[in-house]
Amino acid sequence: MRPGRWRTFGMRYGLLFCLLLTAVVQTGCSIPNLEGQSCTEARDTVKEFYSWYLGTDPEARSRQKDIYDRYVSADFRGTSNENGDPFFLATSTPTTFKIGKCEAIGDSKVEMQVQLYWRSDNKTDQHEVYAETVKKDNKWLIEEVRSH
Repeated sequence: MRPGRWRTFGMRYGLLFCLLLTAVVQTGCSIPNLEGQSCTEARDTVKEFYSWYLGTDPEARSRQKDIYDRYVSADFRGTSNENGDPFFLATSTPTTFKIGKCEAIGDSKVEMQVQLYWRSDNKTDQHEVYAETVKKDNKWLIEEVRSH
């Protein structure tokens, strides 16, 4: 073969090798979703609610009943005032949150872990609550928040 043909031959197979390697890395390194459909759907509801709730001033929240009703069941069982806020179970407002593990309790009920974080200068405190979420009229709604 002439030198120019070797270069073309090498470039073709080099390109093919790179494409195959990219395909293997993209499919081989993905993390499968082992969570059931009920957890996936309820997770979205809990995350949207806590984003709205944490990001909205308490006074503004009281005027946004339609948004509250989108995420919280009419049967919501709040805790007594000794724990403070019924969704944080604390007397102060966290600075951020993260949705953790989910446990399906049948097709229409899940328990979702909500990790709450309070960040100050050099310190981060974490507290967990568990949102019991139920499916009613094809919507996931938070029915109870408790600690374990």
